[in-house]
Amino acid sequence: MLNSEQKILGLISHLGIFLGFPVLAPLLIFLLSNDNIIKNQAKEALVFQIGLIIAGAVGSLLVLVLIGIPILIIIGIIGILFPIVAAVKFYQDGYYSYPITGNFLKKL
Repeated sequence: MLNSEQKILGLISHLGIFLGFPVLAPLLIFLLSNDNIIKNQAKEALVFQIGLIIAGAVGSLLVLVLIGIPILIIIGIIGILFPIVAAVKFYQDGYYSYPITGNFLKKL
Protein backbone atom coordinates (compact mmCIF):
# COMPACT_ATOMS: atom_id res chain seq x y z
CA MET A 1 0.00 0.00 0.00
CA LEU A 2 1.31 3.41 -0.94
CA ASN A 3 1.55 6.24 1.55
CA SER A 4 0.39 9.74 0.70
CA GLU A 5 3.87 11.03 -0.16
CA GLN A 6 4.39 8.21 -2.65
CA LYS A 7 1.01 8.89 -4.24
CA ILE A 8 1.69 12.62 -4.59
CA LEU A 9 5.16 12.14 -6.08
CA GLY A 10 3.86 9.49 -8.47
CA LEU A 11 1.02 11.72 -9.59
CA ILE A 12 3.37 14.68 -10.11
CA SER A 13 5.65 12.45 -12.19
CA HIS A 14 2.85 11.40 -14.51
CA LEU A 15 0.95 14.70 -14.59
CA GLY A 16 4.02 16.94 -14.95
CA ILE A 17 2.95 17.72 -18.51
CA PHE A 18 -0.11 19.55 -17.16
CA LEU A 19 2.04 21.49 -14.69
CA GLY A 20 4.20 22.78 -17.53
CA PHE A 21 7.21 20.58 -16.72
CA PRO A 22 6.84 17.43 -18.83
CA VAL A 23 10.49 16.36 -18.52
CA LEU A 24 11.69 18.35 -15.54
CA ALA A 25 9.13 17.07 -13.00
CA PRO A 26 9.81 13.33 -13.48
CA LEU A 27 13.55 13.97 -13.82
CA LEU A 28 13.76 15.83 -10.51
CA ILE A 29 11.63 13.23 -8.75
CA PHE A 30 13.78 10.45 -10.20
CA LEU A 31 17.00 12.12 -9.06
CA LEU A 32 15.82 13.23 -5.61
CA SER A 33 13.66 10.32 -4.47
CA ASN A 34 15.05 7.41 -2.47
CA ASP A 35 11.96 5.23 -2.97
CA ASN A 36 12.29 2.55 -5.67
CA ILE A 37 8.56 2.63 -6.52
CA ILE A 38 8.66 6.38 -7.11
CA LYS A 39 11.95 6.16 -9.03
CA ASN A 40 10.42 3.53 -11.31
CA GLN A 41 7.30 5.60 -11.98
CA ALA A 42 9.34 8.76 -12.56
CA LYS A 43 11.52 6.83 -15.02
CA GLU A 44 8.41 5.56 -16.83
CA ALA A 45 7.01 9.09 -17.10
CA LEU A 46 10.36 10.56 -18.14
CA VAL A 47 10.93 8.08 -20.97
CA PHE A 48 7.34 8.53 -22.14
CA GLN A 49 7.68 12.33 -22.25
CA ILE A 50 11.02 12.14 -24.07
CA GLY A 51 9.41 9.73 -26.54
CA LEU A 52 6.61 12.23 -27.13
CA ILE A 53 9.12 14.99 -27.77
CA ILE A 54 10.99 12.85 -30.30
CA ALA A 55 7.74 11.77 -32.00
CA GLY A 56 6.62 15.41 -32.10
CA ALA A 57 9.88 16.45 -33.75
CA VAL A 58 9.54 13.71 -36.37
CA GLY A 59 5.91 14.66 -36.94
CA SER A 60 6.89 18.31 -37.32
CA LEU A 61 9.39 17.42 -40.02
CA LEU A 62 6.79 15.29 -41.79
CA VAL A 63 4.37 18.23 -41.93
CA LEU A 64 6.24 19.28 -45.04
CA VAL A 65 4.85 16.24 -46.84
CA LEU A 66 1.42 16.58 -45.16
CA ILE A 67 1.56 13.21 -43.39
CA GLY A 68 2.84 14.94 -40.25
CA ILE A 69 -0.44 16.71 -39.52
CA PRO A 70 -2.39 13.56 -38.54
CA ILE A 71 0.69 12.25 -36.74
CA LEU A 72 0.87 15.42 -34.64
CA ILE A 73 -2.85 15.17 -33.85
CA ILE A 74 -2.43 11.57 -32.69
CA ILE A 75 0.65 12.49 -30.64
CA GLY A 76 -1.32 15.32 -29.01
CA ILE A 77 -4.18 13.01 -28.07
CA ILE A 78 -1.76 10.39 -26.71
CA GLY A 79 0.12 13.10 -24.80
CA ILE A 80 -3.07 14.13 -23.03
CA LEU A 81 -4.75 10.77 -22.44
CA PHE A 82 -1.87 8.50 -21.45
CA PRO A 83 -0.60 10.60 -18.51
CA ILE A 84 -4.14 10.83 -17.12
CA VAL A 85 -4.60 7.07 -17.43
CA ALA A 86 -1.16 6.53 -15.87
CA ALA A 87 -1.97 8.78 -12.91
CA VAL A 88 -5.31 7.08 -12.24
CA LYS A 89 -3.86 3.56 -12.56
CA PHE A 90 -0.89 4.45 -10.35
CA TYR A 91 -3.17 5.95 -7.72
CA GLN A 92 -5.36 2.83 -7.71
CA ASP A 93 -2.82 0.05 -8.15
CA GLY A 94 0.51 1.57 -7.15
CA TYR A 95 2.14 0.77 -10.49
CA TYR A 96 1.72 1.71 -14.14
CA SER A 97 3.77 1.00 -17.23
CA TYR A 98 3.17 2.96 -20.44
CA PRO A 99 2.26 0.64 -23.33
CA ILE A 100 5.10 1.49 -25.74
CA THR A 101 7.89 2.93 -23.63
CA GLY A 102 7.31 0.47 -20.80
CA ASN A 103 8.53 -2.39 -22.98
CA PHE A 104 11.60 -0.36 -23.89
CA LEU A 105 12.38 0.27 -20.22
CA LYS A 106 12.15 -3.41 -19.35
CA LYS A 107 14.96 -4.08 -21.83
CA LEU A 108 17.25 -1.51 -20.20
